[in-house]
Amino acid sequence: MKQKKDKTTFGTYALAMFWLVVLSGVILAIPFDFKDPYLSVSNMMVSNPWASFIRNYHYWSSQFFLILSLIHLYDHFHYKIKIGLKPGIAFRLSISLLIIFLAMITGFLLKGDADSMQARQILQTLAERIPLIGESLAYSLLGSSDSYQLIYVHHIATFTVFIAIAMVEHSRKFWPPVMDFVISTLATFVISYFLSAPLHDNINPAVKGPWYFVGFQEILHWLQHPAWSLLLFLGVLILVYLSNSAAGKTMLMSKRSLLLFTGFYAVLTFIGLFFRGESWQWTTPWSQEYKTSILHNFRTPRVDFAPDFTLNEALNSPVIQGRKESCLACHTETHGFTDSHSAEAIGCISCHGGNPFATDKVQSHNKMILIPGNLSNSKLSCGNTQCHPEIVERIPTGLMATLSGMISVDRYTFNEQDNPDLLTSVHELADSPADEHLRNLCVRCHLGNPKTELGPIDEFSRGGGCLACHLNYSPEAEKELAANKGEMLKSHPEISLKITNNHCFGCHSRSGRISTSYEGWHETTLLASEMPDSSNYRMIEDERVFVKQPADVHHELGLECIDCHHSYEVMGDGTHYAHQEDQQDVQCSDCHIDGEPRTIAAENLDNESAIIAALRFGNITNKKFLVTEKHNRALINTYIENDSVFFLTKNSSKKMTMKAPARECTRNIAHSKLDCSSCHTSWAPTCIGCHNEYDANERGYNMIENREKLGSWVEYIGEYNAKLPTLGIRKTEEKTEVIPVLPGMIMTVDLHSYTGNKNDATIFHRLYAPAAPHTTSAKGRSCVSCHNSSLALGYGEGELKYVIEDGKGKWKFKALYQSDPNDGLPADAWIDFLQTREGKVSTRSNVFPFTVEQQKRILTAGACLTCHKEDSKVMQQSLDDFDALIQKRSTKCVLPDWD
Repeated sequence: MKQKKDKTTFGTYALAMFWLVVLSGVILAIPFDFKDPYLSVSNMMVSNPWASFIRNYHYWSSQFFLILSLIHLYDHFHYKIKIGLKPGIAFRLSISLLIIFLAMITGFLLKGDADSMQARQILQTLAERIPLIGESLAYSLLGSSDSYQLIYVHHIATFTVFIAIAMVEHSRKFWPPVMDFVISTLATFVISYFLSAPLHDNINPAVKGPWYFVGFQEILHWLQHPAWSLLLFLGVLILVYLSNSAAGKTMLMSKRSLLLFTGFYAVLTFIGLFFRGESWQWTTPWSQEYKTSILHNFRTPRVDFAPDFTLNEALNSPVIQGRKESCLACHTETHGFTDSHSAEAIGCISCHGGNPFATDKVQSHNKMILIPGNLSNSKLSCGNTQCHPEIVERIPTGLMATLSGMISVDRYTFNEQDNPDLLTSVHELADSPADEHLRNLCVRCHLGNPKTELGPIDEFSRGGGCLACHLNYSPEAEKELAANKGEMLKSHPEISLKITNNHCFGCHSRSGRISTSYEGWHETTLLASEMPDSSNYRMIEDERVFVKQPADVHHELGLECIDCHHSYEVMGDGTHYAHQEDQQDVQCSDCHIDGEPRTIAAENLDNESAIIAALRFGNITNKKFLVTEKHNRALINTYIENDSVFFLTKNSSKKMTMKAPARECTRNIAHSKLDCSSCHTSWAPTCIGCHNEYDANERGYNMIENREKLGSWVEYIGEYNAKLPTLGIRKTEEKTEVIPVLPGMIMTVDLHSYTGNKNDATIFHRLYAPAAPHTTSAKGRSCVSCHNSSLALGYGEGELKYVIEDGKGKWKFKALYQSDPNDGLPADAWIDFLQTREGKVSTRSNVFPFTVEQQKRILTAGACLTCHKEDSKVMQQSLDDFDALIQKRSTKCVLPDWD
C-alpha cells in the first residue's frame, strides 16, 4: 500500500519557515553578542558579509513564518463548520499566538537600535500597568533596563521551545514536506541576498516598531489611557479561543469579530507604516520629509560579499556612538575636524547621511547629502536626534530664515499692505509686483537659500543654512579642493564655533551695510574702473567700491560680530518676529552697566548656553554671567569677578574690563530716553533719489529658484552719502526712545512698467527707517550736532541758523537740496521745517519724526548752544533740570519766538 503524500498548506510552509528560523538563529548566535547588541549587529553588517547574510535569512524567515501562520489560522476560521478543539488545546493554541508575537518582538528588541529601544519602553510600560503582577511580569519578560540577557534567553529558548511544542501538537508533524522546505529555503535565500534586515542608524528622528506592531502603536496614540490597550489585546486572545472551541453562534460571532478586527488592524498598520513620521506626526507622500521619515524604513541594500574595504580596515574602524560605520573603513585618512565634530566622535552619517551599514560605494552613498547643513536637509544632518535638533527646530522662525521685516516693508512700499509689521515669510511669496521685486533684488540672503557648491564662505555667499556661519576651510583644505580632480578629499573643512566677520559679510554688506560700516567702509557710486589707487578705497568681490570712514570702536578693539550677538539672537529663539529690532536682544546697557548688574550663575544656564560656554572658555563652574535685560539671555562671554565686569572675545579669548557709561548718559532724565546709538553713532550710510522700474528685456535673476531669467526689476540709485543719522521717536509698550533713522526709502516705484496697466500710477514714498548703523564711537556726538542740526531734526541737510532780530530769536532754515515735485519737501528731508507728518512716514508703524513741540524743545536748547559752549558750566547744569535753568536765565538770553 502506497504512503499518502503530505498535503501542502500554508501551515506546512509555516513549519518550514520555523525550522529555517531555528537553524539560522543557531548560526547567528555565534557572532551575536547580547551584551552589546547594536554594536554586534552593526559589526556583522560592516565587517562580516556572511554573518550579515545569515541575519537577513533569520529575519526574513521569521517574517514569513508569522505571515504564513496567520494565513493558516485564517484558513481554519473561514470555514463555517465547527473546528471542535478541546478547551485545553484551544487555550494553548491561543496562547501560542501570544508567544509567537513575543518571540518576534524579542527578536526585534535584540537589534538594540532606536526602534527597538522605543518598542521595549512601550512594552515595559504597558506590562508594568497590569494590576498586581505588572512590575514582576515586566521584569520576568524584559529583565533590567540595561541588560538584554533575559530577552535573549526568552527569544532563543523559552518562546522557541513553546512554539515548537504547540506546532507539533497542532499539526502532528515535526518536519515539513521536503518540497515545501526546499522551496522555502531557496525563496528566503534569494530575498535575503537582495534585501537586508533593517537596522536604525539612531540618527533619523522617525522611530517605529516592526510592521506588525505599528498598528498597536497607532491604537496607543489615540488612547487617553494606554493601559486600556491591554484589554483589547486580551479580547483578541479570547476571540481566538472561542473561534477554536465554541459552537454555534458564539463560534460564528467570534470568527466574524476577528475578521473585522483584522481588517481594522490592517488599516491601522497601513497608516502607521506610511502616514506616520517623526514623533508619530501625520505625514503624506507629497510631504517634503516623506522620503526620509517614511521610506528610510524600506532602504534594504543587498549583501555584498566583496566589500570595497578589507576585513582588517573594517575591524579597526572606530566605534561611533555604539555602532560601526562602513564609511570609516574607507575614509581612513580624512582629517581637519574639530573634536566635537570629528569622525571618531560622530561618524560620517551624522552629517552626510547615506547608508552606514552598506559595504560598497554605490550603496553607501545612496541618499547621501553632499553638502549638509542647508535648511532643506538640516533636520537630517545638524538637527538629527543626537546633535542639535532643538536649534534646527527654531531656526526657521528667525528673521534670517523668514525675512519677515524685509518682505512686509517691501510690500508696504508697493502699497500692497497697509501695515509694515505683519508676520510674513520668504516661503509665501506670490506673484505681486513687490514679491517679484523681492525675488529679483532682495531675498537671496535668507538662510534657506542652499549652498550648492563645495568651498569656503566668501563675500559672494548667500544663505547656506548652518554652514553660513559654522563652515571654515583651512588653507590645506582650500588647496586640496582647488586641485581636486574628482577624487576623495582627505582634508575636510571644519565645522566649528569659529564664526568670523567674514561669515556675516556676504549678506550684511548689503541693505543696511552693517558689515562694511562696522569695519569702516562706506559704499560709493564709483565703478570698478573708476576706483582711485589708494588705500582709502576698497573693492569687494562683487566689484562695489567703498571709501574709508571711521570704523566702529568695537571693531578697533578686536571685537567680532558674535562677541555681541548670542546664539538665540542670531539663530532665533522659536518666536516669529516682524523686524530685526524685535528679535535683537543685546543692548549696550547689558554690558556697559550703570548700577547693579543682572547675572545668572553657571549652574542655572540653559543647556545650549552652558555647552557653548564650556566649549569656548573651558571650566565655567562657579562663574556668574551677565544676562540681557530684554529677553533674559545669558551673555556667556562676560562674567563678574571681584565686583568687576569682564568680557572675553569669543574667537580669541581676549580679556577686557567693561566700562560703565559716562555720567552724561545716565545723570537724571536729560538723556534717559535716548538710545545709545542716537549719540554714539559716528556716521551712517544714506541713500536718496531711488527709482524702481521693471524692464522686461533686462537679464535678471530669480533669487528663490536661483536661476537667471529675462525680465527684472531694476533699481536706479540717486546718491550715497556717509553722515550723521537723523533722529526719530520709537514707541513701544515698554518705552519711548530717541533712535537713529535713515532715509532708506525716499523713492519712486513705476508700477506700470510691471503690470502694463496704464491706470497704475507711479508710487512715491518718503519713508525713513530705524537704523542700527554699527559705527559706534567712544565719544558721543556733540550737543550741537543734535540740537542745532537740520539733519538730526529731519529737515535734511542745509543751513540752520538762529538769529536775533528786533529782540526776538528766530530759527531759520535753508535746504541744501531742491524740493521734490512729488511732495514739495527737500530731496533728503523727512519733515518740513517746524512741521511734522502723519500717515506713512516710516518703515515701521511705531517710528515717527519729532512732533512740532519736540522740535521746539530741542531747538530751544540749541538756541542756548549758539552762545554757550556745551562743556560750559551752565550747559552742564542744564542736564540736571533744563526747565528750571531757563527760568533763571539772564535778560541777555533770548529764547526762540515761535509765533
